[in-house]
Amino acid sequence: AHVSQASHEKDFFVPVCGTIGLIVAVAMGVRHAYPLEPAPLLPRSMGMQCQHLPFAITAGACVAGLLFGSRFTEWLFAPFAFFYGWLHLRYVMWFPHASAHGDHSPDFLFASLFPRPFRPLVGCCGAITHKVMSAVAPSFVQLRSQAEGAGAAGRENAAGSITSFQAENSAREGLPRFADYPAPAAAPSGPVVPGGPGSKEYAARRAKALALLDQNIESLLQPRSSAKPAGADPELDDQISALLAGAKQTRAPLGQAQAADLESGPPQLAAAPDDSPPEPAPPLTDS
Repeated sequence: AHVSQASHEKDFFVPVCGTIGLIVAVAMGVRHAYPLEPAPLLPRSMGMQCQHLPFAITAGACVAGLLFGSRFTEWLFAPFAFFYGWLHLRYVMWFPHASAHGDHSPDFLFASLFPRPFRPLVGCCGAITHKVMSAVAPSFVQLRSQAEGAGAAGRENAAGSITSFQAENSAREGLPRFADYPAPAAAPSGPVVPGGPGSKEYAARRAKALALLDQNIESLLQPRSSAKPAGADPELDDQISALLAGAKQTRAPLGQAQAADLESGPPQLAAAPDDSPPEPAPPLTDS
């Protein structure tokens, strides 16, 4: 009876088969994990990367569905998988390394999934939609970068209070401070790891470490006192100076004698006695 009542509804009896939705969802995951890798099973000369796969597959499925609607009835799953796959990765998926939900980096905006000519229009529509959803469900669509921007002023005040002491000491001594050097380049915007670069704990630890380092260097570079010891005796210093001058005068004649010997040349050695036996006399002959 229920089947006969819905027999005129064709949507209940249209055969649906295929995996185009799953293919688009897998392509979205590959695009998020390996965006700049060459697309598999395609020649490199085409220049196709994994970041181009979701839109290419979705566009191909939509074109095929519009041209061959009766033979490709499941093509509508492609655009739905395209959007909800991005939505899951953007706001819902749990990333253990960041201990946060969703990838809020600007490289994964919805407009970045489209070719460059379409990005301004898609970005405008996406910004309007995000504003509306922020009013409806702010806790779901609020980005972490926006939430941390509210506490940026507080972090700056904390860093200023920590470095004020070292600024006064270094200005008095005229020494450069490590805190005066520019901070390291900011990490790429994305999920902020607790305690890592970009977090409040990291900024506080860096400021304290620089302050301690400046204090240690200033203590090493303090000018040493040039005053003499309390028990120094000026008369004893005069006696020591006189003895040193007399020693120099006594060494002068010795040095002149050595110079005269050197001018006369090296000494001549006496001939050693000849200990060899005398030669025998020649024999006598009768003349």
